[in-house]
Amino acid sequence: MSRPGRALRPTPALVLPAAVAALLAAFAAGPARAARMFSLSLDDVANGRAEVVDLTHDLKEGIPLFPGGIPFTLEPLTQLADGYYMNSFVSGEHTGTHLDAPAHFGKGLPAVDELPPTRLVSQGILIDVQSKAAANPDYVLTLVDLQDWEKANGRIAARTLVILNTGWHQRWENPDRYLNRDESGALHFPGFSAEAVRHLVKERDVNGIGIDTASVDPGKSATFDAHKAVLQGGRYQVENLDNLNLLPVRGFGVVVAPMKISRGSGAPARVLAIVPR
Repeated sequence: MSRPGRALRPTPALVLPAAVAALLAAFAAGPARAARMFSLSLDDVANGRAEVVDLTHDLKEGIPLFPGGIPFTLEPLTQLADGYYMNSFVSGEHTGTHLDAPAHFGKGLPAVDELPPTRLVSQGILIDVQSKAAANPDYVLTLVDLQDWEKANGRIAARTLVILNTGWHQRWENPDRYLNRDESGALHFPGFSAEAVRHLVKERDVNGIGIDTASVDPGKSATFDAHKAVLQGGRYQVENLDNLNLLPVRGFGVVVAPMKISRGSGAPARVLAIVPR
């Protein structure tokens, strides 16, 4: 979800090998049965035994935008003929693939720059609801759905990032289909129920939740109860994820790397999964 905000200043992208190293270390520390984790090293990635899957949509003009959001625009500043190539950009904090920090919905709660880095490196699980979402665009993941998932796949471990694959990431290149407005302008896409989110926060101590739609709440929500449940619980959420069909049910890791905006309510993020081949 997005709210109106100020434009961002141009910021260079950084790739931090240490984040990958931290992720691999986290794998080794996780409970073997609960997470069905595997032993990885940087050599496994380099030698093709594991792959890095980018869960991030390209940040570009014309992408889907939650109502009230700030669209992304790119303005060239120099060309190589000038000596070097450089652009400036304008974007909302909640544009594209992005992280919502607790401060987005709670006074005195952590802003994006205050999130503990260890919470941005997670074991991952995937809950696939594509068939249910295809049949009902207003589908909501319930607590019963979560319990059924655990019966089939095992208990969700602490410090997990719970990702919901609704299939909506395949609509990204068509903003009208992605937001799925009806004749009255109301949005229709799947999401989490507040009850399911509260269970994940209080009973499973997850790091956060993620989804491939424009909001963790279903599109028709006017109260944003799932937002409140996760953010006021001190966790974060990631919206507009991509490539979720490339993930297994569990046994992978996720690095969420948001721009470190001082006092930011959220930020565009690069999200990477490390998945065994």
